[in-house]
Amino acid sequence: MAEPHRERWTDPGLSWSQLRAFQACARLSSFNAAATELNLTASAVRHQVGLLEARLGGKLFERQGGGRLCLTSIGVAFERQISRPMRDLVRACATASGMAAAAPIILTAPPLFARQFLFDDRFLKWCDGNRVKLDITDAKLDLFGTNRIVAVRLGTEPDPDLVSTPVFDVQLVLAAAPIIAARARPTDRSWWLEQTLLSPGVSDIVWPQVWRALKVCAPETTHRLQFSSYAAALEAACGGHGVLLAPLPFSEREFSSGRLSRLSNICLPSRIGYSLLMRRELADTSRGSALRRRIIAAIKPARRF
Repeated sequence: MAEPHRERWTDPGLSWSQLRAFQACARLSSFNAAATELNLTASAVRHQVGLLEARLGGKLFERQGGGRLCLTSIGVAFERQISRPMRDLVRACATASGMAAAAPIILTAPPLFARQFLFDDRFLKWCDGNRVKLDITDAKLDLFGTNRIVAVRLGTEPDPDLVSTPVFDVQLVLAAAPIIAARARPTDRSWWLEQTLLSPGVSDIVWPQVWRALKVCAPETTHRLQFSSYAAALEAACGGHGVLLAPLPFSEREFSSGRLSRLSNICLPSRIGYSLLMRRELADTSRGSALRRRIIAAIKPARRF
């Protein structure tokens, strides 16, 4: 099937500000009245019209007494030809904005966070009714792509184009599979030399606090297994592959079922909490605000920031 014909055109080098200023002046016959309507100064409107006249190479208005403007013959012809295209462009922008506003929002969250807070029937029903799709993954999706993505993430970097809302603070406890916990000697430095530390990247900075809390000199060497997510590290701990700083409340099921055991009574605050991230233009919409409120409500009565 042949491609529909699309007319080629050359960029005339005009700006929307120039066209908007011209049309307001043509309709209101006054720089001052146009400035009031456009929420600009009269000098700014004159400047935009002057740029347009310079680009077209002809005068669009005659200045008459009392500050009144009158279209020249060039101005009359130009105004007649651009009026409909400008209206069509405004309607096209409104249609596109409406379609974008109605597009689904993708809410991405790590598996442990989603398991704890987002699988509630009331929250899932709200998502269905408000065109919010859940994507449960540890992968960090591009928040600046074509999709409207809102992300729950553990640890965030400041970004001027993103709105970050802290939503949950994590507590960390020493844990391992019962087979390891039964023979654990957490206050014995030599015991730690024999252990494997299961380390999601965000927990690495907490281990020095562990040694201080246990009053143990930091082991000179430790064997560490790095994980990209807490969910994977938690499964490795349950499988008896090492010692984990288990996140509460996300590991409560593993403790209750007996898959994990605590090695000591210390409970450490994580320096990195969960935050909700979304693009600033989405955060400023009613849908963005509603989703943020709903997620905060979903994690109650658990302790938040």
